[in-house]
Amino acid sequence: MLSKEEDLEKNVVHTLDEIPLISMRRFATRSLRFMDAYRLGLNGRQAAWVAKKFRGHCTIPENILIEFDKELRALATP
Repeated sequence: MLSKEEDLEKNVVHTLDEIPLISMRRFATRSLRFMDAYRLGLNGRQAAWVAKKFRGHCTIPENILIEFDKELRALATP
């Protein structure tokens, strides 16, 4: 292995050791929520709303687009 590669590997391992495991798990869970939202056909704005609204749930409900539209209309109505 080249010296630069060894330095890079050492830096990556050191950096990962500095990040708390709970932070990694939270990031992974949030990423999974976004992937689930995209799988359901939501765009970025909708996926962000869903990730925030359903953060305590294991999965995103299939009828989420209907709920998103209701919420959007409620915000737009004076």
